Amino acid sequence: MFKSRILFSSTALITLLIGCSNTEQAPVDEASNNTSNDETEDFGETTRDYDGDGGYLWKVTNEETTFFMLGTIHLGNEDYYPLAAEIEEAYQSADIILPEVNMLEAEIDEETVTEMALFDDGTTLDQLLSEEAYADLVAIFEENGITTEDFNGYKPWFVESLLSDIVNEESKQSNLYGVDLHFLQRAVEDNKEIIELESIETQYEILAGFSLDLQIDNLERYIAVFDEQPGWLDELSYHWIHGNQDSSAEQLVTMVSEVLTGTDDEYSRIINDERNIDMANSIDKLLQQNSGQTYMAIVGTAHLVVEPAIPSELEKKGYEVVRVY
Repeated sequence: MFKSRILFSSTALITLLIGCSNTEQAPVDEASNNTSNDETEDFGETTRDYDGDGGYLWKVTNEETTFFMLGTIHLGNEDYYPLAAEIEEAYQSADIILPEVNMLEAEIDEETVTEMALFDDGTTLDQLLSEEAYADLVAIFEENGITTEDFNGYKPWFVESLLSDIVNEESKQSNLYGVDLHFLQRAVEDNKEIIELESIETQYEILAGFSLDLQIDNLERYIAVFDEQPGWLDELSYHWIHGNQDSSAEQLVTMVSEVLTGTDDEYSRIINDERNIDMANSIDKLLQQNSGQTYMAIVGTAHLVVEPAIPSELEKKGYEVVRVY
């Protein structure tokens, strides 16, 4: 139970970029954006339709080799499926599926997680957080049946991942309907090859590697907007599945961009910039091999729309990258 819960939390926090990061942005009032999704002015009471055909799909080729890049949301709603025909066709044509992490096989030792997550010098969160932030954190955890002793000795990055877990459960979205998991499960059934672009170990190292000051700042910001995050996540999900509408496509890009532009330079550089460059380099290597196969990368939408994004990095290498859908 411990390992499966933490595995998803860390993946959500690092790779999803869907409101589980240190953004102070409040949810957007849809009425001011002239959308037609039947929203009320009270964000908490918003009703949304998650039956749509949105998605974000790019294509790049090198001679006989084709590479599709699908921008996803890693939590989803059961009403998402089936997705747009262009996305389904890309999947059907793909020989090899490339997720950020193969969540069906990713494992990390509990002892390793504990070693990375716990302070080893007696430091506790009540010594690090502001009095107000710590009191709010205690209240959040107590409301969810977690006592002070359960978390006080853990590092801020790990506690933030636990908060993101709670947010995920309080939203109307579920990792069971995440787009990447959807295609991974199908790839197994269809005997398609699966190649990770990253690894769960790398993602844990990224989380644990942030400076302590940045971890504290991130956690305090997240605590401050905690109550807004389930609604933020639902809004993002709505805009993803309705991404074929210009207003939703624009709003989704704005939301994921503001998550990063409102953060510390260290955070945005490591979470977005360096990872996008690395993934673009991995895609370039596969394209240069020119195996004649068709690939489909499945990554969080932010990796394809927030600069330096994967498509623009590939364009710098001389490829023509086409937006399919």
